[in-house]
Amino acid sequence: MPTAPEPPSAPEVLRFALAQGPLRGLLLDPVAVDERIATTALLPPAAARGGELHPLPAGTFRLLEDLPFGAGRPAERPADGERLGHLLVAALGLQRREPSNPANDHRAVASVRSKFPVHALVVGVDGRAGYLDPYRHALVAVDAPVPPRLRPPEGAVRVVLAARLTDLPTPYGILRRALGDLEVGINLRAVLTAAELFDCPATVQSTGPEPSAAERLLADAGPGCWSVPVVVTLHGVAGPAPFGTTAAGRPVAARLDALLAASAAHPSLTGSRSIAAPRRYAAGAAPVPATALPKSADGPDGPDGPDDGQASWADVLWSRSAGRVPLPLTGFSVRPGTSTAAEVESLTAWAGVPVPSGPLAPVREAVTVHVVLQHTAGLPDGHYRAAPDGGLTLVRRAEGLAAELEAGFGYPLAPGNDSGVRHASSLWFCTVDLERLIERHGPAAWSLLQVACGWLAHGLSLGAAAQNRFARPARSFDEHLVARLLGLPDGEYPVLLTVCGRTRYAEPYLDLRV
Repeated sequence: MPTAPEPPSAPEVLRFALAQGPLRGLLLDPVAVDERIATTALLPPAAARGGELHPLPAGTFRLLEDLPFGAGRPAERPADGERLGHLLVAALGLQRREPSNPANDHRAVASVRSKFPVHALVVGVDGRAGYLDPYRHALVAVDAPVPPRLRPPEGAVRVVLAARLTDLPTPYGILRRALGDLEVGINLRAVLTAAELFDCPATVQSTGPEPSAAERLLADAGPGCWSVPVVVTLHGVAGPAPFGTTAAGRPVAARLDALLAASAAHPSLTGSRSIAAPRRYAAGAAPVPATALPKSADGPDGPDGPDDGQASWADVLWSRSAGRVPLPLTGFSVRPGTSTAAEVESLTAWAGVPVPSGPLAPVREAVTVHVVLQHTAGLPDGHYRAAPDGGLTLVRRAEGLAAELEAGFGYPLAPGNDSGVRHASSLWFCTVDLERLIERHGPAAWSLLQVACGWLAHGLSLGAAAQNRFARPARSFDEHLVARLLGLPDGEYPVLLTVCGRTRYAEPYLDLRV
């Protein structure tokens, strides 16, 4: 069992939080990433590269092709022995390759520089763990002991989601902890969305002994520095069949294994380990039921999606994008265009789905969502505030506000970089008073805040994809400029921006779905 680091004080956590936001310019060097330098992205844990595996079923996207986006579940229910596999593929499987894009192959979830640091392990009632390897399209047996606390109840399986922080480029430094938790929230929403599509009740644990037990399993699986996991229990679903298929193990270059061990020892990670301790060793928290779809999508015959049933769930997962540009540019391009009030209402509903109750809920309630709209039929350009029930309230009319906010985006318009913030149809800011958040909800609140924001961002990604738009989560912006333009109260700052719009660049995709 890992030794508990000294719990951080509230001021220590606050300083850590501020160092990645309002005080970043004073305390941290600017992030400059050289994509030619390898990270550990896509590398399976050392204990999950063997030949003992359980293949995942084919045809998941076929099951979702006839299901209108917004409907609850496929008309054709897969066999019980295959339901878990289809669920995992729908949530986290490969979708497409963009031939000219140097980034990694796309999945149904957004990820920082397409590094996909979140890994998934599945634990069955037999006490064995399987690693979800998208490229082998299989659950690969993990050669590491499963802590008894992590074993699921009868008739259930557990899915462990955790970010390996070394998968993200080293120049991100301590920001990797926030980004890792953010992507855990994105992947959590993806898994729970797929669970609803395949009629599988789920419960979630984000603090306490089960996530701590999951972290011990990850530590035993090989070198790496991991975020605190989130544990999802899927009820009423048959676990994976016993591992039996024997295949050639997955070869890994020795230099990558060496990189994994060396990068995990980077001072930005070892020196910030205590920040995760409040979640890691928190008192036991009961599993809480969780759903991920807006209420209007409940049931097997839910209403059509925002474009009257033209988009299927397969279409949405396939086309989910964070935007891009052609080589050799960096950044993202946006094509100016219009929106309808109904489209904005749909995005608001997807953003407003509550996080699972328990420790995440009060942290999410402390977040205010500000929306900047432009060129929306029936709604004036300007700054809006999203209510917890999903409605929007106009704060002030302001034409050209998106262009003003673009001046504070971390990667500005330049000869080698495109920034389409000024042409976005909508900008979604999550803001919070960090000092008040940590005082009221304790040191664990900072980590949980990132998970909650990732949950919201993935909802926007799905809603935007159904409208043929991209949704780009971003943490790189001038917090002081944004706070001034949005008129935020003293002490309140933005912690996440999601840019929604129509891309100005596209190319034919290669289909990676099986």
